[in-house]
Amino acid sequence: MLHHPAPMSLTAFIIDDEGPVRRELRHQLGRIEDVAVVGDAASASAAMPQLRALQPDLVFLDIQMPGVSGLELTYLFGSMPKKPLLAFVTAYEEHAVAAFELEALDYILKPFTLDRLKKTVDRARRALRLDEPQGGASAQAQAQPQDPQAPERRIPLYDGERIVPTLPRHVFSVSSEDGRITVHTVHGRYTAKATLSELEERLAPHGFFRAHRSHLVNLAHVAEIIPWTGGSYKLVLSDRERSEIVVSRYNVKDLKAHFDI
Repeated sequence: MLHHPAPMSLTAFIIDDEGPVRRELRHQLGRIEDVAVVGDAASASAAMPQLRALQPDLVFLDIQMPGVSGLELTYLFGSMPKKPLLAFVTAYEEHAVAAFELEALDYILKPFTLDRLKKTVDRARRALRLDEPQGGASAQAQAQPQDPQAPERRIPLYDGERIVPTLPRHVFSVSSEDGRITVHTVHGRYTAKATLSELEERLAPHGFFRAHRSHLVNLAHVAEIIPWTGGSYKLVLSDRERSEIVVSRYNVKDLKAHFDI
């Protein structure tokens, strides 16, 4: 049964060979505001025609299923007009590394809770920018190239309780892991109290690029661009460690546009 989501809703699709799991996911997701479950399937073969037709934003996907596994199914997503975000739902922890190598948005262990699903949905909304007003400041900042006239205001970084005001030009990259923001600068590594999306909005006019859902990169500090697997690229920064950051396939187009690749 198909639903007609309200504007700015996040559309979700569920693939799991266990009927009770599909029903529980549908029930719990239905309790989250502005989430529309547009369909579900018990196997990869049943899912692909629906995924191509519905083009959901987010797919909740079991790993161990009869026939084509969830991990194998993800390789078929590259041929879709709109590749969905992936959240693996499984009872097995050992597949986590493989899942994140496929750039999964999240990895949820069964049994799951409503709060855990809300965290996944929040991640998806941030990745898709559904939590920002259409035409809002952040969307405008993403579309803008570096503005040499933009005032370079220092951003507050933290070393314990010590506040370190830092110029954007002195920042190599910003990363987010488990809700903790780490800012890599010419003077060392610090934390920030702003979210990654908030920092992106503030730093975009100064030449920062969203390389991955969890990384911002100062393009002025990119020393090398190396072709990588799956049509992606790896950025090598000009810091002492020659840090390497892989660009998500979703963001390759913007990278190519900036460097005229």
